Formats: sequence, C-alpha cells, structure tokens
Amino acid sequence: MSNPLLERITLNFPGTHPEFHSALLSLLAALGKNTPGNLELAASDKKYYPSLSIDFHSTSSDPAANFDTSGGVVSVRIENITGAEKRNPLPYRLLAIDEVSRRFAAAAWKIAGCDHIGFNLPWFGPGIHPRILELRGRLAGGCLYHRYPSGEPWDFILPGDTDEIARRKPVDYSKTRRPKFELVSFDGASTPLVQIDISTNARFEDFIRVFPEAMADPAFRNIWVYLENPYSIDVCLVVNEVFSGDWSGHFSGCRL
Repeated sequence: MSNPLLERITLNFPGTHPEFHSALLSLLAALGKNTPGNLELAASDKKYYPSLSIDFHSTSSDPAANFDTSGGVVSVRIENITGAEKRNPLPYRLLAIDEVSRRFAAAAWKIAGCDHIGFNLPWFGPGIHPRILELRGRLAGGCLYHRYPSGEPWDFILPGDTDEIARRKPVDYSKTRRPKFELVSFDGASTPLVQIDISTNARFEDFIRVFPEAMADPAFRNIWVYLENPYSIDVCLVVNEVFSGDWSGHFSGCRL
C-alpha cells in the first residue's frame, strides 16, 4: 500500500477525572472490550481498518483524537480555535451519567451497538474546518474516507479491508461497516462536541418520553443526550432505534 494505512482512531480524554471515566465506560460496556480506562469498540469485521477506541489515559489538558497510521500519528485537539462564542439555539439540558444509566435500567433498555463515534469542531468561516481539511489530505489515501452524500460537512471514515483501502478491489457497500468515525465542521455552536452514536431496543417515541431534556431529531428518529462532564466540550450520546443491516450504501460514489 503506497499510502500509510490508518490503523486505529482513539478518542482521548485527560486521565484526571476517574469518576466520570468509570461511569461512562460502565454505561457503554456492551459496545466492546472494556479494560481499565479504555473501551475498544467491537468491529463488524475483524479484518477492517481502522479500529476505534475511547481512552481515558491522556496526559493532555484537552480531549483529542489520535489517528494512528502505519507512518505515524496524527493528533487533533477537540477545541474551539475560532475565537467566536455562539450558543446552541436548540433546547437541551445536561444529565449526569448515573441518571442516564438509571433511566435506561428503569425502562429496560439495552444498548445494542455503536454505529459511529466522532467529533464536531466549531467553524464559522468559509469552507470546512481547516483541521478537517488537513485530515482529508493526510488520511484519505489510507482509509475509506467519504464525504457526506447530500453535501453537509459531515465526513465519515468507513471501516474496510486492506484491499478495498488500496483500491485493489471495489468497496462492497452492502456490507455492515461499524463502527464508523465522523468528522463534522460545525456552525451551530462554538462548543466542540464528542458524539457517541448508539442503538437501543426502544422506539423514538420512547426516547422523547424518557429523556425530555434531550435534543430530539425527528428526521433521523434519534435524540441527543448531553452529558455532564468535566471538560470544556460537550459529550453526547446519540440514541437511535435498533435496525437491521447498515447504511453504508448511502456513501456509494462519495469516497475521496
């Protein structure tokens, strides 16, 4: 492979808040292999790259995403570099992780899987966030990097095998490809955001009843549960209905 293979993506949180770490990892334990301070997300195919994980051992003062390639590591801090302040106009209220877990248990909801994780970086200028633009250039040749088909600045890295990544064979978009990684250039608010997209054994109508504090998205039939957290960013659970199959076919023809 002529381009460095993107082997792993890790969402890194500062290792200074063990209570938050433990509560979040406990809530998400069903999504993969949980070891002290780290969650390795289960992949739909063990041959796929990159693997994804959430880690709480970082010595950095801010959350960051590490993109580990066969040629080195590319790291991006999840921060607001615009100098602008803009409040999210949509209504929501922060909830403690313990309260979220309590409501899941009371409603007998089970977390069934993770479609994607990712980050939103605030950007109010023309084009997309310069760091995401840089990542496109540095990563696209070593992974299945896709633009969002309808034109929004929502980039996705789909898991794939080495032959697909190296373009030795076409990408089979009918296959389930989880977890994906999303990179969003975001103009809705100035607070950076980490999103963890999960599915549960309940319906959208149940979501909005059990979590009236969440931000509801009827178009996608999901809710955004904003978690109390010790960082200067938002951390959100995007709660979806369980569905069979995958939506990777949505990206056909949109690979960079």
